[in-house]
Amino acid sequence: MGDRLPLKTVRTLFLPPYAILSLLALLLGGIALTYTHFQISQMGEGYKSPLLLADRLFDLCLATGMLAAAFCIGRRSAGLLSLSFANLAEELSISVMIGVGIVGLLVLCLGLAGLLLPLPIIVSMSLLIFLSRRQGVRLLEVIKEAIVAATATKAHVTLTILFASLFLILALRAMTPPHSPDEVIYHLSVTKLFVQQGRVFPVIDNYDGNMPFLIHMMYAVFLMAKAEIAAKLFSLCLAVICSLALYAFSERFLTRRAGIVALFGFFAAGAIVEVSVTALIDVSLAGMIFLATYAMMVSFQTDRVQWLYASAILSGFSLGIKYTAAIYIVLLGIMFLVESFLRGQLRILAVIKRGAVYVAIVSAVASPWYVKNLVWFRNPVYPYITGEVAEFIPGQPRYFNAEDQVKLDAHFENARTQMPDLVRERKSELDKAASKREERHPLRVWEYFTRPAVYNMGDHSHYPNYLFLFCPLIVLATRSRWLIWLSALSMAFFLAVTNTSWLARLLIPVFPALTLISAYVITELAARADWGGSRQPRILKANWLPAIAVAFTLGSTALSSFKQVISTNDLAFVKGDVSRSEYMMTYFFYPPSHFINNSLPRESKVMMIGAETSYDLQRDYIADVNWDSTEWRRLLIRNSSMQALNEDLKRRGITHFWVAYGLFPFVAEIGRENYPNLSGIVPKTGPDYQPQLVNWATLDMYSSTFLEPVYSDKFGNIVYQVK
Repeated sequence: MGDRLPLKTVRTLFLPPYAILSLLALLLGGIALTYTHFQISQMGEGYKSPLLLADRLFDLCLATGMLAAAFCIGRRSAGLLSLSFANLAEELSISVMIGVGIVGLLVLCLGLAGLLLPLPIIVSMSLLIFLSRRQGVRLLEVIKEAIVAATATKAHVTLTILFASLFLILALRAMTPPHSPDEVIYHLSVTKLFVQQGRVFPVIDNYDGNMPFLIHMMYAVFLMAKAEIAAKLFSLCLAVICSLALYAFSERFLTRRAGIVALFGFFAAGAIVEVSVTALIDVSLAGMIFLATYAMMVSFQTDRVQWLYASAILSGFSLGIKYTAAIYIVLLGIMFLVESFLRGQLRILAVIKRGAVYVAIVSAVASPWYVKNLVWFRNPVYPYITGEVAEFIPGQPRYFNAEDQVKLDAHFENARTQMPDLVRERKSELDKAASKREERHPLRVWEYFTRPAVYNMGDHSHYPNYLFLFCPLIVLATRSRWLIWLSALSMAFFLAVTNTSWLARLLIPVFPALTLISAYVITELAARADWGGSRQPRILKANWLPAIAVAFTLGSTALSSFKQVISTNDLAFVKGDVSRSEYMMTYFFYPPSHFINNSLPRESKVMMIGAETSYDLQRDYIADVNWDSTEWRRLLIRNSSMQALNEDLKRRGITHFWVAYGLFPFVAEIGRENYPNLSGIVPKTGPDYQPQLVNWATLDMYSSTFLEPVYSDKFGNIVYQVK
């Protein structure tokens, strides 16, 4: 008897039959979905079948599976930091974001080592999951507790159904091929290049590929699995995680009711919705920055330094997503110093020590992105400050200088001499486009609400959150110092960003904070209106104010998304009634790619000018993503004549050109104000669109002799063959 195990222990060694059957069913289902997915990926873009519905299910399972892995990895890391969570939403959001950062850095390291391949990724991920295996049990507990909480009352069930319905609409939009301009310009196109070459390398023709790419490293895993849609679904899942973080913050610092309003209200911003259903990274950045702020506030509330370390880690991850995170991190540093000295709990030396540790952690976590650029380009924030390289020799880059401008001017003068009438016509077109330029005043906050389209650039329906109009009333309703800090941080970030760019999408990092402020203001005002000193109703049903406000604002974005699903035939694509190529044909950048992929020889190499969207190309190419067509300017600088330029192109294997002339008047109409000059050279005379005139005129001079058109379309795309 002494050698026998207790009955309770014996039971824990074996799963019950229903659990074993469930696991087997999941395993077999996963194998079947995976097999179906890879079979469909062989069928080509013209394939359509009801089986595509199973392929979409694979995408969803892969995205949520990666989310689950990120939770386990992040929860294990949070345990090592001894973080104590106040609620499920806090545990879920912080764990997932830490896990995403760790996996992103892991994939980057493999990529820099030339091991961005399936086997190293699978082995490395398996090792991380094995080390975090016990957190899988905690994940199941979290899911179970979340389901219990979501169905505890009729009101909770109603809210759960409403949020699930919103997610379903957005998921349908995300379950479509990448078609947002920035997705196909660099977010997925550069990531695809990394996957194809099995490494992370300096990208010379697409400067965006050298910027921080933490979230893109997650996308690389999906592209490796031939699941581009899973990348979009993962982006949507991270947006949901961000909204859960708002609820968690409210439950810890404010009220649960404000948390519910913030949970839904976060998606009342058109910009949030439109970014969430794509592979863009602005909402992921917003979530990472908000959680870094959140963790720092918890460290002050609990006086636990572990939370300060967590804030530093999350701040480092945010610097690995986008350069603009540096602005917010500096503001967090100011908050840290002010709060530390106001509380007076630490001596000056201790504050300095903690601050130094914070900076060290941020620098260490973010450093891979900046060190690689320092090694490659001698510029950690390439291409800013220096501009793009004129010539790239590993370790010895040459940047554009005044002599290069002289060479460009000489080519332009030659074009003006040989084709004076055509150059005058081009200038007239650009002048006409410039006359349509909108006047912008980025510091006029109200214009982001009254004229939102003016502060967007090629971004449709990127509207602000009209709940933010309640934010100024925080002066009447605030009881939380943390909301005051969120207000101050948001205003400071707004002022810093609008002094460098008028693009509204760059302001998304403050959306979580503003959503919280507006949610708290609405719920507090409703509570005050409902009950006076005698606890008698002042305004009939004033407690409905938050629901009404959210219904109007969120309802408009949800309805817009539903209309989008109908108008672009998203559901037909998801069901398999419409093939990928049929779906994409309505987007201006796809038909030329389709022509090139299906009509040109496989050994063709395409040079792009003005045509920025390279993701769908299945031929070798040189991209063009800079308004100033940097690669074309490099050619002009290297060669003294068009004949020499043509021979240079042939030596590089260029057989075709894809030109979108519409870029030139577009730049003239948008204007260069607050847009960085990434070529590094500025003409001494002429309007701000002088580079476009030079490029257009010299391209006309070259094309008239050496190019022959083989394709054109109603969108203004022309494909030329090099003679």
